[in-house]
Amino acid sequence: MTLSVRRRVLTVLVLPILAGCLAACDIVTADLRSEETAQWHKSYQLDTNGRLEINNVNGKIIVEPSTGNTVDVTAVKKARGASPESAKAALERASIVEDVSSGRIRIDTKVTNLSGIVFNGGTATVEYRVKVPAGAEVKFTTVNGGIEATGLQGRTTLETTNGGVTTRNVGGQLEASTTNGGLDIDMSKVPEGGVKLDFVNGGLSMRMPRDAKATISASVTNGGISYGDLSIDTTGESTKRRLEGRLNGGGPRIQIGGTNGGITLSGR
Repeated sequence: MTLSVRRRVLTVLVLPILAGCLAACDIVTADLRSEETAQWHKSYQLDTNGRLEINNVNGKIIVEPSTGNTVDVTAVKKARGASPESAKAALERASIVEDVSSGRIRIDTKVTNLSGIVFNGGTATVEYRVKVPAGAEVKFTTVNGGIEATGLQGRTTLETTNGGVTTRNVGGQLEASTTNGGLDIDMSKVPEGGVKLDFVNGGLSMRMPRDAKATISASVTNGGISYGDLSIDTTGESTKRRLEGRLNGGGPRIQIGGTNGGITLSGR
């Protein structure tokens, strides 16, 4: 068989395979025109110094203070599909599970067949809006989505994989981390329990009172560190990618670790 003949035979064999792949891709990426929405809402009473934990999968979490000891949770489930039937099926795959006592509330999002777009078409997200007593201990996690927290004064843990973390006027012990997304952190004070922040891809911006006292340890692999208007006395290694120092003489510990992205510290 000559080379030209071999090429023709190979082309004939490959084209049906490519056509099949493209057809499958068309099914996977079909225009998801149909949408189904459902709302879930619950209110709870939480003991003083109680704990709230919410674990999500696909969707953001937005948190702000409530009044009294009330925890108010609204979840909006949204699903899209290539047909009304597939959108409804996708919506039904997302469920919310509660584990509740007077001192502890845990809410988990459960999604079956977690593969995003499937061959019969369908995606589902759950977005939470939460009101919680400002002094409560809280932990919020999501895989795909951002987290926004405002006005929290208790111990706070915020974790996401694909999405950013934003805080405003937070004054309690804080741990925040993201893999793919930035950290935008605004603190009303540096808490006695300290602050721990980690990111892989995305960078970090942190604002705190200029007269706050803190002991800072920050490092980044690829990126720089700046602290322009803060009065930080370096106490150890201080390079473009590493900072050890005391803000206004030192105080609670601020620990920051990053891989790809800059770190910016500033006063408010």
